[in-house]
Amino acid sequence: MQPYFFPYLGYFSLIHSSDKFVFFDDVQFRKKSWMSRNRLLDISKSTPFYIRPEISLAPYQCNMLDVELNQNERWQSKLLSQIEFYKSFPNYSEIRELVTDILDNSKYLADFNINSTIKICEYLGIDSEFSRFSDYDFTFSFDELGKGDWGRETAHAIGGTHYINATGGEEFIFKDKFSELDMELGFIQSKLEPYNQNSKEFVIGLSILDVLFCNGKEKTLEMIKNYEIKWV
Repeated sequence: MQPYFFPYLGYFSLIHSSDKFVFFDDVQFRKKSWMSRNRLLDISKSTPFYIRPEISLAPYQCNMLDVELNQNERWQSKLLSQIEFYKSFPNYSEIRELVTDILDNSKYLADFNINSTIKICEYLGIDSEFSRFSDYDFTFSFDELGKGDWGRETAHAIGGTHYINATGGEEFIFKDKFSELDMELGFIQSKLEPYNQNSKEFVIGLSILDVLFCNGKEKTLEMIKNYEIKWV
């Protein structure tokens, strides 16, 4: 899965379902995508707003590995001020401390996204094994593969017997190619149920930070575990 900026709950359910989780970091960077932004909640207005890092270098059609972050710490300070919307929650101090620890001085966006996701998993006690696509010296080329094939080939190359993808993959990832490799194919079915956001109406699909502030460590882990795998 591509490394996202403080991704939503379902991303962590996918990690929890995996023995080995590979960050697909060697991919073209897409501006205005979850790679470089996510959403929190203005509780007083029940209105989501974006949080994002400050990018200093992202050439046209560049690889995500080449996207550099601004090192002036301005965006980190802004993010810490933005999370003050959650001050009324009893878990605020603990989660703020976690966020402060996460806001390191990574030079590259991919490193920050990966490191922050792993730190949140460690905090929650999710013990999947992590690696990065760029760590491997695969012999296959994505120029030779069709849409959705990279996951299958990556899983096969590292000895996987089962491959789990997000629900949206059902539109373009098909069982027959996995059967040829004697691999099982599944799609995670996350159950994103409403929780108390102290707002007028519930807003679904916000960053994992919203879930953590509103629910705390134990409840968030319970919500992450609330999924099923649809084997096809």
